[in-house]
Amino acid sequence: MRLLWVLFLLMLTNGAFAQDTVYVSLLPDTPGYRIPQDFAGLSFEKNSLNRGYWGPSKDTLVRLFKTLQIQSVRIGGNSVDKDTFSNFATGTKFNKANLDSFYQFMEGTGCQVLHGLNFGGYFNPSLASEEVDYVMGKYPANIRGFEIGNEADLYHSNGLRPANYNVAAYDSQYRIYADTILFYNAAARLTGPVAATNYATFTLPFCRNMHGLFTLLTQHYYVGAGYSLPTRAQIVNLLNPSHQVSLLAEVNALVRCADSAAVPFRMAECNSLYNGGQYGVSDAFASALWALDYMYGLATTGCAGVNFHGGLGGAYTPLAYKNGVYSARPISYGIMAFNAGSRGRLIPSYVTSSTVNLSVYSTIDSLNNIYTTIINKDTLIDALVQLFTGNTLYDTATFITLYADSLSDTAIITLGGQTVGADGTCQPFAWQYMQVDSGHAQLLVRAGSAAIIKLSIDTVHVDTLNAGLYSPRFNSAGYAIFPNPTHNEIYLTSCAEAGAVVTVYDLLGSVVITQPVIGPKTELNLSELPPGLYFVKVTNSVVQVFTGKFVKQ
Repeated sequence: MRLLWVLFLLMLTNGAFAQDTVYVSLLPDTPGYRIPQDFAGLSFEKNSLNRGYWGPSKDTLVRLFKTLQIQSVRIGGNSVDKDTFSNFATGTKFNKANLDSFYQFMEGTGCQVLHGLNFGGYFNPSLASEEVDYVMGKYPANIRGFEIGNEADLYHSNGLRPANYNVAAYDSQYRIYADTILFYNAAARLTGPVAATNYATFTLPFCRNMHGLFTLLTQHYYVGAGYSLPTRAQIVNLLNPSHQVSLLAEVNALVRCADSAAVPFRMAECNSLYNGGQYGVSDAFASALWALDYMYGLATTGCAGVNFHGGLGGAYTPLAYKNGVYSARPISYGIMAFNAGSRGRLIPSYVTSSTVNLSVYSTIDSLNNIYTTIINKDTLIDALVQLFTGNTLYDTATFITLYADSLSDTAIITLGGQTVGADGTCQPFAWQYMQVDSGHAQLLVRAGSAAIIKLSIDTVHVDTLNAGLYSPRFNSAGYAIFPNPTHNEIYLTSCAEAGAVVTVYDLLGSVVITQPVIGPKTELNLSELPPGLYFVKVTNSVVQVFTGKFVKQ
């Protein structure tokens, strides 16, 4: 029994004692979904309005939002069906001044808001419409939409509606709210149904039946219940890949239904474990790896984004406030890692079968930089990742790691060697150089950690002169190309090594011109090439001696 206990403790550390080689092939020439800038968001309870959380003077909290690049905020949760709009604020009432503080904060962060309306606890379409009118009248630029109620699929069991309450009954009452709100404010956008779990019997029928009455389809997601397992077992459960499989099956169905209604789908409330999370799990490093994997998984479906629920206290909150100090919890580091690697459009990442509990996601930006995020959720096995781009022009690579001493660590977590300070800021990540050869790179990713690799096409620098012309700048081997930009020809100046060959590639890495280097000035005829960016490589009989790029106008 003692031996089993020791082995289990080892599973929760980064001191892995096994290693497996994982081969990853990328396809940069087949980009997929573009990841929205506001993909990663936060969600707060509606009762935070009258608890002093918000205001234009909350400078540290504003900096935290900007450090995490948060552009989407939801105000809702269970308290949305308990708190009401009033002329005066109490423990369960908020007023116009509370709304002003909240939205003035959101103006400072540039966030778009999903604004929840009391529906289950206080069915009052007129009062909801008055709340909508006030917000739309003063803060229309910060509104993404108004949610009608919260987790209505559970109303039948939590006492807010009769035991036979179902989606048809919700749709009927939703229409009453929608008709009232839109009669007085036709510009208001409505969202829903923010169901807790019953997507097949609640969210999908709502989506099919309510076309034209909502502008964003929404759902909630939690891996499981807090404190349903001991802490160590819960960490292993949180990182179990089976959860990602079932999640993606659900979200794919929701995205397809949203597409049929010509609206986006967003996971408007989510976190690790419901019932407020579980200390030692939801506030531990394991939750950062889970959040990173979770966000990328949703992005692969075409989901428009996620809002991690919390507050400024409790087990699963991404941001915390205690004894006058703000702090970034582990999920915040997962969000930052996602933002660091989710540039532009997703591209396929094919992983060979492996014994490692590993996820790999890649994106490509407008400059053709590839960002590959490798998440090693395994508790025992390090992964030696062999990365292939399929394009030999990629000749520069850097990386950063998301790391803590153990999956259960709640204190010191780093991304690119940096931590988020008490002032809400984070220093620039320390990207480290790694070897890359003909589009191939290798990196050891420790068990219970993640890495982000940036692959780039390195080119020689060229100087701009007057009239948009470029002078040749020679590399150490005596090569240069000019003019740049150009039209129908470009010249390669060189020392005319015997056997040297110049090759021109397009953005996809396809060869479009190949010819020998002749004399000190070789002319390349570009008349058959379409306008665009091209890459040049010169090799002699032994090694590559020059790389460059040019623009054909």
